[in-house]
Amino acid sequence: MRNFYLLIKDNCPLCTVAIQRIHEVALDEPVALHMVDIASQPELLEEYGNLVPVLVRERDDAEIKWPFADDKLRIFLEQ
Repeated sequence: MRNFYLLIKDNCPLCTVAIQRIHEVALDEPVALHMVDIASQPELLEEYGNLVPVLVRERDDAEIKWPFADDKLRIFLEQ
């Protein structure tokens, strides 16, 4: 199973939309989606504070930043 990390923070409406969009993507194989609250890690908060939500692929640390285009999101999740 492929693992992904969604960088989020509290009170982030875009993060909620991103989670919904990820769950709506029809994939051939399931993926594991792990939420990472950047507020609990100062280095992540400094780097991504104004960029969340950001989706990170565990295998190669590749990331895509919001807004997620439907076709790019599907391809990113399938790789």
